[in-house]
Amino acid sequence: MKEQNKYDQMLSGLCDQLQRILPFAEKVTDEIVSEETEMLQVHIPRMFEVMHRAARLSCDYVKHGR
Repeated sequence: MKEQNKYDQMLSGLCDQLQRILPFAEKVTDEIVSEETEMLQVHIPRMFEVMHRAARLSCDYVKHGR
């Protein structure tokens, strides 16, 4: 019983520490996700344009190559 109480206290202490850390983790996560999303908003349209040009070039090659 005494040993079980010791483990219960350890678990309770761990939960208390996590509750103090989690708000900071959420803030950091939000900042990282926001920065990465901003980068993707720039690069995805560029990638689409490159893929579109490559597809158009391939199609034109097939059409005119025969």
